[in-house]
Amino acid sequence: MIKKLLITVVLLVVAGGGAVYFYLDGLVKSGIEVVGTEVLGSEVTVGAVSISPLNGSGSITDLRIRNPEGYRADSIFELGFIDLNVDINSLFSDVVVVNSITIAQPVITYETRITSDNIRALLAQLPRGNGAESTAETDSGTSTQIVIRELQLLDAQLTLSAGVASAPVRLPDIVLHDIGTEADAATIAEAVRVVLSAVSSAVLRADLPSMDLLQESLQNEVERAGQAIDGALDSLGNRLRSLGN
Repeated sequence: MIKKLLITVVLLVVAGGGAVYFYLDGLVKSGIEVVGTEVLGSEVTVGAVSISPLNGSGSITDLRIRNPEGYRADSIFELGFIDLNVDINSLFSDVVVVNSITIAQPVITYETRITSDNIRALLAQLPRGNGAESTAETDSGTSTQIVIRELQLLDAQLTLSAGVASAPVRLPDIVLHDIGTEADAATIAEAVRVVLSAVSSAVLRADLPSMDLLQESLQNEVERAGQAIDGALDSLGNRLRSLGN
């Protein structure tokens, strides 16, 4: 009898733990998508979230941020895997404390124009946090504050796109500390602004290819496309001649 009772208790604990996992993961995933989209003004989608309710360690996979309107690529950021550690208790408070965020090999599409680029366009869409914008931010539920003790963006894969030409660019690692503090927490918009500004600065400091190299890259693409077309035409011609014979 006692053995059966113990087994029942264990099963209930396991089932309850599974429910906590499901609820917590769904809560974080939904929060990132809804608040992220509201704050950035561009759609944010998340593939999956996994957070341990025991120690706050977890991961986010396939987080994508849509390019601002008017830019060609579908996404400006594709974050395949994010490792993080959060203070679990803080998830249900007004200030969410994130101990660490590590973003490995993010894919960034940087589209530049004469007077602007898509990262600065995304920055311009963020609420400023004053006047009417501040009221709108509070009403939309994005007034939740955050503390990020450490954020690392490592081995970024950046593609520079200028017009119809593109080229890969090596971006230096970015490490940020203390985005907000317990005494002065940051809003979500403020934290995102800090991160995007750091990415923008890193891009501008990077060894960007010259227009000559971009034109050479474009010329190579045109030549490869021409060769593919020539090959297809030759193959079609050979088939037609064989049918004639």
